[in-house]
Amino acid sequence: MKDAKTTSFFEIKILRPFKWFCVFIIKMKLVTDMALLKKEVSEILSKVQPDSIITQLVRLALPVIASSFMSMAYNFINMFFVGKFGSEAVAAVGSAGFYMNLSWAISSLLTVGVGIKVSHAIGESNLFIARSYVKNGLRAVIMLALACFALLAMTRQFLIGLIQLNNPVIEKAATDYLLLVGMSIPFLFQNLFFTSVFIGYGDSRSPFRINVVALITNILLDFILIFPVGLGIKGAAIATIISQAIATILFYRKLNKTEELKPFEAVYQYVFLKDIIKLGISPAIQRISFTAVAIVMARIISDWGATAIAVQKVGVQIEAISYMTAGGFVSALSTISGKAYGARDYQTQWAAFRSGMLLAFLIGTATSVLLIAFPGFLFSIFLSDADNIAMGREYLIILGFSQLFMCMELMATGAFFGWGRTNIPAISGIIFTVIRIPMAIALINFWKHALSSVWWSISISSIAKGILLVTLYIILFKLFIKKHNSI
Repeated sequence: MKDAKTTSFFEIKILRPFKWFCVFIIKMKLVTDMALLKKEVSEILSKVQPDSIITQLVRLALPVIASSFMSMAYNFINMFFVGKFGSEAVAAVGSAGFYMNLSWAISSLLTVGVGIKVSHAIGESNLFIARSYVKNGLRAVIMLALACFALLAMTRQFLIGLIQLNNPVIEKAATDYLLLVGMSIPFLFQNLFFTSVFIGYGDSRSPFRINVVALITNILLDFILIFPVGLGIKGAAIATIISQAIATILFYRKLNKTEELKPFEAVYQYVFLKDIIKLGISPAIQRISFTAVAIVMARIISDWGATAIAVQKVGVQIEAISYMTAGGFVSALSTISGKAYGARDYQTQWAAFRSGMLLAFLIGTATSVLLIAFPGFLFSIFLSDADNIAMGREYLIILGFSQLFMCMELMATGAFFGWGRTNIPAISGIIFTVIRIPMAIALINFWKHALSSVWWSISISSIAKGILLVTLYIILFKLFIKKHNSI
């Protein structure tokens, strides 16, 4: 009995715990081996999947594209509401909207650069630098927004007068609307800034969700304030202020929850702001010049009457199918390329550019086929007059030839942005956009005052920009790699 008790005690107190311990070690070893195997398989698959970068591009770009189309849908709805008060109200809101678009161009002085520098810092795994860029840029964008609003408020009558509406009633309404809607600029600038920061960080879903909330709020408040409350176009301006303010609050909440970007532990240093402005000044000038050229081109088109102006406005909206789709990939490509550049992973940077070109080919070719093959059908969705449709068909066919090259230009722009060389696409864009004016005048004289001359000047310049910018990227990046490998 003693031996049995001893055996029982030895088995219970020593053997069983030892056995359990051995089983536990074996199980942990199996789990570890499986985890390592899974990691190795994942790494191997990531290397052999040729579409991995394309998948990343699509994942990042889809929320941006969705936001762009929702903004376009909002513009249609807003114009529909305002249109209930007649053409004078539409003209007043449209005239003020031009200067709001101009303020958006000015904001790119800070919003473009901060997204690029954040992507570089994340690629380097330097969170302190990323937070410092956010902190310095945020303070600067608030100051810039307040300065823009102050300038807008003081010069609003002069600015509206430049458009030459030749109607005191419309000019008064546009001036009042511009002052009111201008109050949204401090919120708008911060929202654009935060959108760029989060996309540069690699999170395009958060800006999309916040912008969706803002857009839905804007549409609901538009209807309530314009009609039941009876504020007219002033209600549309107030709705814009409130919705943009809500978006700003939501962006601050998201920023506080994102540890990698929380700027409160960072420091103010002029060098960070200088880096942001250095990258943003060229795109800002490009966007401002694009707006100025658009005004001149609109005046040239006005020689053919109101029908030509209406055709161009509708045509631009149809053409936006490819522009906004490819434009969404610009931010995505800039982020992936920027992170790769920050991590000194130049092979991934080149692969991102190649993937972007593939997407440009697919989007551009599909849009070109759509515009060239079905121009009449597309235009008949918006306009029913036979003369308008005939003029619109010509516009879409001519612009259809440039869609592929426009998409190539946008993708190359994203690749250059990620590389930190924003001046190259900006210089190219400014030169070929400005060339549209003398080219249009020359073609008008050559083709005996044909409106198609204007359309061809736009299409030819887009084709030239796409070919040049892609060629420049290939040459300059190859030289960069050659120089890097020789060091």
